[in-house]
Formats: sequence, C-alpha cells, structure tokens
Amino acid sequence: MIRQGNLDDELISLQPSNAKICDPPRPSPDTPIIIYLPYNLPNRGHKQPSYNALKTLALSAHATLVEIGYRLSAKDPYPKPIHDVLAGYDWIRKHLSSNPQNHNDPQWALTGKKFGVCGELAGGSVAAMLALTECTPTGITAAALGNPIVDWTSPLENPISTNPNSLLNRNLISLHTSSFTKPEHRYDPFASPLLFFRTPAFELPPPPSLYGIPSSPDPSNPPADTEDPSQLIPRRRAHRKYPPSDSGLRLPSTRILVGHDFLMKEQVMEFAELVQRSVNLHEEKSERTVGERVEIVETEGMGLWGEKEVMEVGGWMGERLRGR
Repeated sequence: MIRQGNLDDELISLQPSNAKICDPPRPSPDTPIIIYLPYNLPNRGHKQPSYNALKTLALSAHATLVEIGYRLSAKDPYPKPIHDVLAGYDWIRKHLSSNPQNHNDPQWALTGKKFGVCGELAGGSVAAMLALTECTPTGITAAALGNPIVDWTSPLENPISTNPNSLLNRNLISLHTSSFTKPEHRYDPFASPLLFFRTPAFELPPPPSLYGIPSSPDPSNPPADTEDPSQLIPRRRAHRKYPPSDSGLRLPSTRILVGHDFLMKEQVMEFAELVQRSVNLHEEKSERTVGERVEIVETEGMGLWGEKEVMEVGGWMGERLRGR
C-alpha cells in the first residue's frame, strides 16, 4: 500500500509533500525502513519503466519504502538535493518509527529499527552521501547504488552521437553542467562522495569572470557552472581518512551495480575500492564483517535498473537489514 495523505492529521501536517511511503504486507515493529532516491533524469535513454519501483522494493525487501523526491535541476542546483535528502531523512527518523494506524503505540519505538538507502544515477549520488554520513549504529547500515555519480569535479567527454546510449550520456552531461552554479559546490564531499576518501584530481578552477563568464550573475536566473576543461589543473591525489576515528560512524554494507558502458564507470570503480580500503585500514578485524564490506556487480551495457535488478536490490537489502 502506498500512503500519501492517509496518515493521521499530525503526520499529514508534517509529511514532506515530495515523499511517498509504501508498506509491505503485514508490517511489524521490526520491519526495516529503506529510503529510495529516484534517478532524477528527464529520460534515462529508454522508455519509462512499466513497473512500480517503490512497490517492487517493498515486496522484495519486505520493508517500508520511503521515496524522497529531492530537487535537482538548473533552477534547483546543488546543494538543494543534499538539503532535501537530509531533511527527508530527519523526518523519517522522527515520524516513521510508529504504526501508521497508532503511532503512539510504544511497541513501535525506534529502538532496533534498521535503515537502508538505495538510488540510481543522481539518486545514487545522494544515496552514497546519506549512507556515508549517517552510518551511525542506529542509522544507515546498508546501501545499494546503481551507477552512482560520486565525483562531479572531473570533466566529462561528449559521447559519440551514433552511440546507442548517447541519449542517456547527453542527459548525464547536461546534468553535470547544469546542476551547479558555483564551482566550489562540486568540491564538497557531500556532493561528490568520492572526495570523502581522497583529494580532488583537479584544482578548484579560477573564478568564472577570468574566462569570460560574468562574475555577478542575475540572482533570479543564475547560470550553470559552465566548465572549461582547459582551466582545470590536474593535481596529485592523496588518500583521506574517513570516517574519522572519533566520529562513531561505521561504513555500511554496500552493493554497487555499474554498467560496462556507463560514462562514469571509472569513478564508480574507484569509489568501491576506496570504501573497502577504508574498512580494511581503519576498522579493527573484530568489527569487520566476514568477506568484503563492498560488493560491486558489473553488468553489460549501461547497467540501468530494470524490474529484475530492483527485485535483486530489494532482496539483498532485506537480507542485510535483517543480519543474514
């Protein structure tokens, strides 16, 4: 059941207008909560899916799914997606620990509730951010990411127009150039989660006015952060320690799906390697799970999520959130 307005009056007044909630059959006090962050592209390069991702995830994970419809466009650039997702997560923590029919019932207390997050493309980017910054003992413990954009600081090359995946690639490049109005916002690890684990590969570019873009734009119509690759100065990469020793954070179990032909595959593979490296270096052996904390699955083509992949994501998350 998807509920979007059938909550009691108190929750209706507090529920974000851009949130959808889907319960599995017969939810219980220990039913996990999974946050779903959609890909947020006008067209991924093929026809829109005929299945309902929220219901599919809820059934395959047997979990309560919450979709946060964060903003991301030329009119709503970064850091708005970050603010929307963090605000949605705070709302979920505060209000969705309760029975939708009797949210004051003490048996529905937050204690023991498990949380996960999943997302694809731009949704994978903010899902990675949330997973890495909210992985407290009572926070996010599992994350599933599909072709996540984890480094907005590296320039992208235009795809060949005859490439069958060129529509998706053009959409990604458009998103890459229109989602930021200030270059420094790209270098925030909350926007580019890869930068939690290493320094940027390029220096912060000079002010736009130095290469022909007005430095004082009309605030009512801010221009996109138009990259000039010739202005990007390469720099030596250095590892960063994350999470900090005294932060109380523990990196979650993570499953990453990436397509062989995905335009940003290289950064995704590096991200997976650095997350696992952090686990190996900074956690005591007794705290590590058996095997690798990070699982990466490379698929043919672009590797976009279809119904089969979404069911697999749900099944994996359900197992991880129940400790199996």
